[in-house]
Amino acid sequence: MAQQFIKTSIELEGFTTDGNGNAYITKKVNLKAGYRHRLVQTDLFQDALPFITTAGEERPIVEVVLSPYQVIPTNMNIQANLPTLSNRYPAAGNDLVLFKAIGEQTQNRFIEFHQFPSPQIASLQYDSFYTNHVYVNVAFHGKDDTQYSNLALSFYMMLDNKKVDSLEAGIGIMREVQEGMCVEMASNGLILSSAILRGNTFPMWRYGGIRPERMLTSTREGGFFLPTSSNDEEAMQSTGTIRSMVASARSMSSFDEAFGEDTVGFGQIPDWLRLNLSEGLVSGPIREQWPPTKYTDDGNLRML
Repeated sequence: MAQQFIKTSIELEGFTTDGNGNAYITKKVNLKAGYRHRLVQTDLFQDALPFITTAGEERPIVEVVLSPYQVIPTNMNIQANLPTLSNRYPAAGNDLVLFKAIGEQTQNRFIEFHQFPSPQIASLQYDSFYTNHVYVNVAFHGKDDTQYSNLALSFYMMLDNKKVDSLEAGIGIMREVQEGMCVEMASNGLILSSAILRGNTFPMWRYGGIRPERMLTSTREGGFFLPTSSNDEEAMQSTGTIRSMVASARSMSSFDEAFGEDTVGFGQIPDWLRLNLSEGLVSGPIREQWPPTKYTDDGNLRML
């Protein structure tokens, strides 16, 4: 692997926001083609204070994203309260995003950036990509149609570059192109109530945490399944009776009831009664010569 250290910056004397109060600034950094680039370390530094028109009232939000391709703004808000700030970048958890930082710019104060990955993790990242360039994207969310000035941000990136074959590089680039076409609206969380969590995820939460169980009785036909000493007598059971008991053990139960069935003739029949039984007791009478077989003239088995 070959390590590569990149230092770059975005410096603008002035820029104007659009009708929604947004300004999007980008810079492309070229890399070697045919390599897998692993972003090992990332750092961000604010070199200057932008010009803010009104102290206290105006607090623009700055987004910074590193990505293999230019980031497309979404239709989601970055601030829902007034003044509403719209068209933010994709979430930091998006596969397109290698690094993201966000902060609020106030007059005569440097931004305290909140970043993903965090500073502790960003010093040893493992994000990799195959595209032969990386983009530095900056979104400035402020007042509509307003002139700002003196923007200066510096970036540091450490890459581990490894030569790969054309197939791996091509598939990796195709994947990153698809990821670059990010969704404009995202809604991927499921809202649940405590009643749903207790009733669906853990159904027995409402009933003591364990499903009730049934027990066989030695005074009825169920004694066939109880351990009996070789010197003790045992009531004989027919095959049909045992099959009826097995069928009761396989019966459906409500979510808050014990498995098995409470029968009139046999008493309580638990579900475990059907375990480790021969197939004839579970599925019905055993057919003669089962499974069916066919033989050749010399007696060799041809088919089961």
